[in-house]
Amino acid sequence: MACHQLINTYRAELARRLPAGIVDELADGLDDAFEHHLSAGLDPTAAAVAATREFGHPDKIVAEFARQSPQRRTALALVATGPFFAAAWAGSLITAHAWTWAIPTGAAVAYGAVLLTVVATLIGVSTCKTFTTTRLAAPACMGVIALDVTMLSAITLAAPAATWPMTLAIPASIARIGLTGRQLRRFRTW
Repeated sequence: MACHQLINTYRAELARRLPAGIVDELADGLDDAFEHHLSAGLDPTAAAVAATREFGHPDKIVAEFARQSPQRRTALALVATGPFFAAAWAGSLITAHAWTWAIPTGAAVAYGAVLLTVVATLIGVSTCKTFTTTRLAAPACMGVIALDVTMLSAITLAAPAATWPMTLAIPASIARIGLTGRQLRRFRTW
């Protein structure tokens, strides 16, 4: 472990903004770079400056980890595929005359509010540059799963008959539930 105030300050800045496992890996590389510069004949301060310059500004490192995170990639995928799901379910609800179903107005309003919140959160995560913001992907993914389960339950319980758009919407939502759940498990390792 390198012992120089500049290295320690740099490491502390990363630790404040990234998960511990990632910081530990970066710190090992930073320490190796510092030691390399020392062995090349630089004094400790010059070696610390050279090592931190090699790694780049902490803002750039954090932004790159946020960009590459599975949380952001999942949010991007969900945002990109959202219009397909919206069209499939809109077609299903229109052809099944959903406005005639016995669903309380409050439940429909709550569903819409959750949907808008989840979409806004996913858009925020997909465009973020901070690793902390990517953590919002997990609750947004849970929201996507809840929305799909709710829609599947609603058509099972309230739809008078299946319509052809449901043949697209139902399996797509089931697949999205499985894939999103798998991604949630992946988030724990990041």
